[in-house]
Amino acid sequence: MYYPYFRGKQFDLFALTTLVEQKCLSSQILPIIEPVKNSNALKKFIHVFQQENHPFYLIQNPQAGDFLTEDGFLYLNSLSLNKALIVEQPIETLSQEPQLFVIRNSTPVLESDWQSNQTNVLIPKEFRLLQKVKGKKILSEDVFTRLPKSNFYQECPDEFFSDTHLTFQKSGFIGFSDFSIDSRIYYEQRYPSKILSLHLVYFEHNRLRIHHFLSSEEAPTQKDKFFELMEEVNKWKNKLCGQTITLGLELLLEAVSQGKFPGMGVMRKAAVMHHMELMSRYLDHS
Repeated sequence: MYYPYFRGKQFDLFALTTLVEQKCLSSQILPIIEPVKNSNALKKFIHVFQQENHPFYLIQNPQAGDFLTEDGFLYLNSLSLNKALIVEQPIETLSQEPQLFVIRNSTPVLESDWQSNQTNVLIPKEFRLLQKVKGKKILSEDVFTRLPKSNFYQECPDEFFSDTHLTFQKSGFIGFSDFSIDSRIYYEQRYPSKILSLHLVYFEHNRLRIHHFLSSEEAPTQKDKFFELMEEVNKWKNKLCGQTITLGLELLLEAVSQGKFPGMGVMRKAAVMHHMELMSRYLDHS
C-alpha cells in the first residue's frame, strides 16, 4: 500500500523503530530503506522490524554511503530479508531476483526486457517508463518542497502535500511511495541556518497538507528559537492530529515541558514519526 522511501539516516531509522516498538506503524506501511551508514541505528531497525514481523525492504545496491565497497555489498546480500534493487543494468542479466525493483535511471530500464517480469516495481510517473515496464507498479513521487534555506519557507508556510493515497489505485498502481519530509535528492549534511524549522503534515478533507513552522532569527539561542517555534505548534495541535496526539508531537511537547532543546535530530525524528503515525491512522481506518 504505502512504501515510504528513506535514505537510512539515523533519526529516520530511530523514528520508524520507535513506532514499531510502540505498535503505532500500520502493517500497510512498508518502508524502503536505502542504507547509507553501517550504524547501530540500522542494526536495531532491522532487529526490531524482524522481531515484530513488520515488513520492509532493504536496498541491496545503495548509491551513496558506507556500503559502496565489496565487503559492504556482500554484507547487505547476506542479510535474510526482503530485498530491493535499484535497476542499474538490464534486469535479464541479473544473477538474483529481488522482491522489489526500484527505478531511478531510465537507460537500463528502457534496455530491459520486462515482458515476463513478476517482481513489483517502484516507478516514477514518467510515460515512457510506465509504457515499457510490465508487472505490478508502485508510484514513486517527490512531494516535499525542499528549499536551500529555512527562511525561504516564509514565502509559503502552508501548502498542499499529497493526495496520492486517494488516487493511486484509480491510476492502476498497487501502492504509492514518497520520501516523507525529504526529497529524492540525497544530501549528507545541511547548511547551518539562523532559523529553526519544523515540517509537520496534517489532514484536511482527507488530503495531506504540510505546515512549515519557523522560528525568528532574533531569538538569542537554539533553545529560545525552539520554544518560540513550539508555541506556534501548540496552537496548531488539534489541527495537526485531532484529539489524539501523535507520539512525534508528544516527544517535542515533552521537551518543552522539561525546558529542554532536544536537538535537530530529535526534531527530525519527531516530524517523521508524526507523518508515519498520521498515515497509519488513515490507512487503518479508511
